[in-house]
Amino acid sequence: MTTSPAAGRPAPPPSSAREVPDKSKWAVKPLNDGKQGYALPAEWKTGALHHKISKERLSSIAEQVTPAWNSKNTKLQGAAQAFWSLCWAVAGQDVAEAVAMAGPGGSPNPHRLLWNLPLMVSLGPQSPANDPGMNFDPDTEPVPDAAGPRRLDAVSLALRDLETAWLAAAEADGGNGVYDAALWTTLHRHLKAAHTAAERVDRDGRVLYPPLREQWVYDSKTKQNLRKGLTPFPTVEEGRRLFAAARANVPSIAAYADSATAAATATVRATVGGRQVTLRLTAAEQNVHHVCVRHTLTFFDFTAASRPRPINTFWPDVRTFAQATALTADLLPGIGRSALRELDRTLGNVAKTADWLDEVLEISNADVGGGRLVFYNVQFTDIGGTDAAPVVQAVVESFAPDGSDGPGFTRGDLDLIATRL
Repeated sequence: MTTSPAAGRPAPPPSSAREVPDKSKWAVKPLNDGKQGYALPAEWKTGALHHKISKERLSSIAEQVTPAWNSKNTKLQGAAQAFWSLCWAVAGQDVAEAVAMAGPGGSPNPHRLLWNLPLMVSLGPQSPANDPGMNFDPDTEPVPDAAGPRRLDAVSLALRDLETAWLAAAEADGGNGVYDAALWTTLHRHLKAAHTAAERVDRDGRVLYPPLREQWVYDSKTKQNLRKGLTPFPTVEEGRRLFAAARANVPSIAAYADSATAAATATVRATVGGRQVTLRLTAAEQNVHHVCVRHTLTFFDFTAASRPRPINTFWPDVRTFAQATALTADLLPGIGRSALRELDRTLGNVAKTADWLDEVLEISNADVGGGRLVFYNVQFTDIGGTDAAPVVQAVVESFAPDGSDGPGFTRGDLDLIATRL
């Protein structure tokens, strides 16, 4: 598959980017048809394309491409044009031509081009259970010659660096953003590194890169697919040792199972759909208890009849309810900030804030600070204040490690471990 510019011509100027294409119909035909080039597992059905950098964050880059391209600052203009030309080349001839044809007068829309870069998507199952929302959703692989740890593959490593550089620039100058020549040069460097790594993979003439089946887990009981991510997966025997060591002299936490007493609270503020939103997030003792019996080695309930997820991940160092409560208090502000970002993405354009009531967010790969990744479940329980400045009450019902902070085990592995403890 050639990655030369479409029809042998240089990249045409980007469109204004004022028009954002329909996100539900984002893929151009060559990319969408590319799924048919691979034999997929039956549980994946017809397959789906998952963005490593979310469409929302790619769109924030797209919005700045044209202004930089047209800048009177020659250094900024040159850096932006070099980045855009690289995007055009990385797309490949078929995709680039399709993107151009979708725009008026053959002027490619920056949103559509960035969304359709083949290296930006990963071929996997439909509707995986661990939805990352707008968070980074990388491809991962086992660390060679190590028992359990995982790492980003080379393409995702470079794309993570690209996204990190972009987010830092967007948040600079008090949130106004600093989109200078140095930024576009940095983005160019990371995209080139991602492309170099991607081209080491043999596509055998296909538009899409081959699916990485090893990174997906399918659970026949729930019919769910999940991406392993950066969670380490120890062997069953190592898991038995971990659980056995953590469960010596386990204190009783039964008294907290139905307690509505607040264990931890956090208040965060952000702009959501143009509104200045205050979110007051609470975890009751019963929510912390749930985290203990589902996501700690010490308190995990092997007898629970309904474990809803194909994979459970565990906080390995939580040995008491007090430690679980302290961890909750530490994570709540970051979970709250992530929840507001996701609320802005999913319901920011809803006319009445009252319609946010009872919304449930179940998000994976949320960076809650310091690079710590978590899965969380948050439900909005009350909407007060005004439409312009709503005050939102929410409960965090569960949270678990979603990166390298704790081990993961499949349902089958947990069943085997239970027979050996």
